[in-house]
Amino acid sequence: MNKILTTDANRLKTKLSIRVYIQIFLNLLKTIIQSFKTNRIEVLAYFTLVVGAGIMRFWDLGSRALHHDESLHAYFSWQLSIGNGYVHNPMMHGPLQFELNAVLFYIFGVTDVTARSLYAVFGVLLVVCPLLLRDKLGRAGCFIAALLLAFSPALLYFSRFARNDILIAVWTFALIAFLWRYLDSGKNRYLFGTAFALALSFSSKESTYFTVAILSIYLGFILIRRNLHLIYRQNNLYGIPIIQVILILVNSLYTNLKRSISLRNSSRETVFLIVLWSISLPLWSGFISIFQIAGSNLVLASEIGPNIGSPSGGGLLIAGILIGICFLAGCIIGLRWNWKAWIICALIFYVPWILFHTTFLNNMNGVGSGLWQSLGYWVVQQGESRGNQPAYYYLLIVMLYEFLPLSVSLTSVIYYFKKKEPFAKFLIFWSIATLLIYTIASEKMPWLLVHIALPMIILSGKVLGDYFKNETVSKFINVKNCSLALLTLAFLFFAWRLAFWGVDGNPDNLWILFLLIIGLVLVMLGVGLFLRFDLHKTSIKVIGLSVILILFGLTVRSGVIATYKNGDIPVEMLVYTQTSPDVPSLAKHIATIEEKNESKPTVDVDSTSGFQWPWAWYLRDVALAGYPQYGQHSPSSMMEQEVLIIHSQNKLTVQEPLKEKYGEGIRFKHRWWFPEHTYRDLSLKKILQSIFDRHSWVRSMDYFIYRDLNHNLSSEDAYVYFDDSEMRKFSSLELE
Repeated sequence: MNKILTTDANRLKTKLSIRVYIQIFLNLLKTIIQSFKTNRIEVLAYFTLVVGAGIMRFWDLGSRALHHDESLHAYFSWQLSIGNGYVHNPMMHGPLQFELNAVLFYIFGVTDVTARSLYAVFGVLLVVCPLLLRDKLGRAGCFIAALLLAFSPALLYFSRFARNDILIAVWTFALIAFLWRYLDSGKNRYLFGTAFALALSFSSKESTYFTVAILSIYLGFILIRRNLHLIYRQNNLYGIPIIQVILILVNSLYTNLKRSISLRNSSRETVFLIVLWSISLPLWSGFISIFQIAGSNLVLASEIGPNIGSPSGGGLLIAGILIGICFLAGCIIGLRWNWKAWIICALIFYVPWILFHTTFLNNMNGVGSGLWQSLGYWVVQQGESRGNQPAYYYLLIVMLYEFLPLSVSLTSVIYYFKKKEPFAKFLIFWSIATLLIYTIASEKMPWLLVHIALPMIILSGKVLGDYFKNETVSKFINVKNCSLALLTLAFLFFAWRLAFWGVDGNPDNLWILFLLIIGLVLVMLGVGLFLRFDLHKTSIKVIGLSVILILFGLTVRSGVIATYKNGDIPVEMLVYTQTSPDVPSLAKHIATIEEKNESKPTVDVDSTSGFQWPWAWYLRDVALAGYPQYGQHSPSSMMEQEVLIIHSQNKLTVQEPLKEKYGEGIRFKHRWWFPEHTYRDLSLKKILQSIFDRHSWVRSMDYFIYRDLNHNLSSEDAYVYFDDSEMRKFSSLELE
């Protein structure tokens, strides 16, 4: 009888869990459908935008050479798809992308296109995410945000790049949407959605810790401000000496804290914080490794070896105890708040999180690595400062690619300064906090621009939607407004030409430039008086809209060039360090040897300087590919291979024994990178000097418009060796 009751109870729990997931999905679907119950023109506009975004993200998706990191993600996803399993490794971030990629490989086959398809799909999903906050963004603001998300250079490029940052962007937006829907309605279903989005986010990448910190700081500010305001008002503290105010504040805060220990009548902001932290608290336990004493026997996060970030020795015991304490504290807090709702939230969070980190219960060590090593690894890696970029790196790259949302975001601070717009002020906080937290973090990489650009784009949609919400298209389309728009465009064009190229194409006199610009302003004012323009709100909006359209056009151009023209050519700061197009060309030629001989070629790739990647991906079907370390002592297999790929620094060591069988070899670029010396030594003095240096203006504009660097790209090269017949064929191929 007891067994029957236990079985029935387990079935009931399973049904309840499934019902909750289905309910979350149906609620999201209902929200999106309700968003479309407006008019057919709006539906058509979103449909067109989504189709356009899909085309941009899937067009020629496999043409670009796979980056080093992309090849890692693709290779281990392929290994999982063929049944070799996957072991969670924080070096490659969360396991979710590998498991989703493995499903795509299993269904659609293993190609460069399918290796990037997951990220392209999420890039399209991100475009429709603003619909979840349509009531906050407004009808116009929602569409503008979606439009900017579709054409953002950073989001477009990294929607076609096999890294999980675009996945995190979707989960982050979902968390923001659930936060504001819960604050407005107080319905528990949004807390359940928060738990699920949090599980997916923690299973994707450790930048989720930043997201949780930013949301927590914001909600903490709201609670402190509200309580201080209430205490001031209740105790009439205005005009009282500061010492007395401090004593009253401390006493009142202590009283309120004692009263709120039960947690049952907590505010919505407090409840959201309870859910956010109580279910994820064990995942934060690894943060204590920041206090690890270097050289001590107590290792909380290993700095070397195969398990970087893992505890060892006595550190294992401390880690286990701390995880247990955090889990117990989370349970106590959650159960004291609302035991029924919290248990559902915990199940929604931990069931998928455990399944993903254990690769669906095939790697139970994934629970430990997810709870401690995920954060411990990146705490240890902060000392490495990967990328070693200057503090102003993100500001520079934002100005280069996301100049439109940056410009609009800056104006939003003024626009909302005295307005009571809590959501807009949250977006401003989110934008500033994200930029600051990624600037403070030691690792700075171009793909992290995705996280910085997202809040600025949503903020831009909000402010533009609010500014133009009472305007209609017909109001703008008349002779006077069209004339003003054309006059604005003409003025900006001629001012730009004069500033950078002057009248004769080679100006050197700043005074002549100054006089010419003043002349242009006077001409514009004269034309304006003749056409009887007045500087009322409509005229200012027309001028502003004209400038925004110019910036939007430049944004589209920048994204198209970076994505489709220079996708694997590091004249773009977005590209950073990239696999050379020579590598896929060489991989295709190696494949022709297999087709001709009807047998797999034997290949050795010198693994010096990590050259195994991306070759492990490109040669995944070549069973006889090996990756020995070449150097002073050459491997015994060297003379037995049909193809050898040797790092350029090892060529002198191997060239004599290889001459007779292989010849001299052909040099090719393995990886190349942006010439970072062009911006690394910037200083305030140099920036101020460049303001008065016309040639600096021209060089900057040449790069901004044409990506003309005037510097050679740096590269790390290799030599390929075939037998004589294949060498002659390959030497006829054109490499970069």
